Amino acid sequence: MSDKVTTGGVSPRADKIFKIIITVLALVMCFIQIGKYISIGGKPIVNMYYLRIYALHYMFGMLFAFLMYDWKGKASGWTGLKKKWPDLILSAAAIAVAVYVMIDPSSFQTRLSITANQNDIIFGALATVVTIAAAYKLSGKALPIMAVIFIGYAFLGKYIPGGFGHRGYSLQRVIVNIFGDQGIWGSALATSCNIIFLFILFGAFLEVSGANEIFRDLSISLAGAKRGGPAKIAVISSAIMGTISGSAIANVVTTGAFTIPLMKKQKYRDEFAGAVEAVSSTGGQLMPPVMGAAAFLMAEATAIPYGTICLAALVPALMYYICIFSTVDVESLKANLTGMDLKDIPKLLPVLKKSAKLLLPIAVLILSLCVFGFSTSRSALYSMAVLIICCCFDKDDRFSLKKLVNALRSGAIGSTTVITATAICGIIISMLTMTGLGVKFSSLLISLGSSSLLISLLLAMLVCIVLGMGLPTAAAYIIASSTIATALIKLGVPVLGAHMFLFYFSSIACITPPVALAS
Repeated sequence: MSDKVTTGGVSPRADKIFKIIITVLALVMCFIQIGKYISIGGKPIVNMYYLRIYALHYMFGMLFAFLMYDWKGKASGWTGLKKKWPDLILSAAAIAVAVYVMIDPSSFQTRLSITANQNDIIFGALATVVTIAAAYKLSGKALPIMAVIFIGYAFLGKYIPGGFGHRGYSLQRVIVNIFGDQGIWGSALATSCNIIFLFILFGAFLEVSGANEIFRDLSISLAGAKRGGPAKIAVISSAIMGTISGSAIANVVTTGAFTIPLMKKQKYRDEFAGAVEAVSSTGGQLMPPVMGAAAFLMAEATAIPYGTICLAALVPALMYYICIFSTVDVESLKANLTGMDLKDIPKLLPVLKKSAKLLLPIAVLILSLCVFGFSTSRSALYSMAVLIICCCFDKDDRFSLKKLVNALRSGAIGSTTVITATAICGIIISMLTMTGLGVKFSSLLISLGSSSLLISLLLAMLVCIVLGMGLPTAAAYIIASSTIATALIKLGVPVLGAHMFLFYFSSIACITPPVALAS
């Protein structure tokens, strides 16, 4: 039989080879990311200079972005050489950038801090192009456009009159800042590498362990028989899924697949069914213990332990879901909607028994973070280990080698969006710092709201909402915190309160038009 075409004119053999390559890359990435935390004989399995690990983290993220997704941000797989050649060129450029940094990272850092050479400028420019292209693929137009505007501002500031003007910077100075530890290799990418990746991996392990099905059955058991049951199931399932996903989009995909059809079957208006799911899933970013990527970035920016942030976020997150639940109840009462048929509702006790293998790792995560005060990375690793052990004792659905590979592959690829977003945010932050725009913006906010803290908070809220019109949550929070947090703190708002305020309104990005990814 001919080995010619399948979907899109690609042979099955080529597609299979491509999938194997992606799987190998994902496994190597996971080995490097996890290996630095596992010691044998007192030495880590992976013992590298930190900048080398950041460069590898960046490289894998860029490779997955270019090889796994099309230019509309959809997973595409292998589509043939003719269609993939721009992606292959950009992938080669990403590898070149990472290798250049890894060859002698200490010397590289020293040069950038004193006098960069011509090669540093060339590879820095290449990294800028690669990062902007990857962000365009995964996050849309808004972030790349914003990055280009800030870079342009660095060059053209001398032509801007008034307080927002500056003396202007050379190409070399701009590239050095972008390519340094205040830019692409800065705290945002470091947080993605050291913390966020492990929690994405933990979520992937939960997914292959059957978390979606178990949490769905648990939410149906709890709310299915109530008035307007399907909509309340959407709220509860999104809250439960939010404890382990930290992603509004992942929440919509997993819970919305069964809650929206259930709501429509119960005669809810289509728009209301979609709105309930989108708003409920957005709250998943606010729900401890695994909150959105922005929460980990907050812990890094404020030096406040992540466990403390989780405790501070718990009551507001519960209030968020109580409000949605109450709104759904009122809508159900107005529309005279009933619950589901009892025969379609699983018994609570068997569901709780089945969910024990997943609840124990989550309990370990909460105790590690909030009671014992372990680091976030250590807590995530302990939770993953407990999950694997628990699943091995599940006689009906044991944790196999295939599941392990699928979880590692899913986690590695799932980190791509965060890697690209944090890398390009590093570019934006470096320009804000170099030009002093962040300080100027904070000063403006202080002067505008000097007579009233309420006015300052309203202005800060407005900025977050405007940023959220086109940016993902993590990007909106990073930019807002870089420009606004200092102003709020100077006006008397506690550090945690200021950042949490910006975090909440940045989270609304998922349901803020015109992009509104969750919707």
